[in-house]
Amino acid sequence: MTTISIKENLKLSQTQFETLEDFEMYVVALRQESDLSAEHQSILDQRLADKSENPGDTLSIEELKASLRRK
Repeated sequence: MTTISIKENLKLSQTQFETLEDFEMYVVALRQESDLSAEHQSILDQRLADKSENPGDTLSIEELKASLRRK
């Protein structure tokens, strides 16, 4: 078995993977995570709550495009 050393601190919570592809996917997922400010998280939480409380209050992409063309 070969040991690979990476100098960058990736903050891995998992250290064993079945395949190299599993490791690559894990690293990509880590890179995509971002820390949000409390204010930003609050806005997202409000939007999710609004969506849950009003599930039918949406437009399809076609309806949105049609409304934009009318204006």
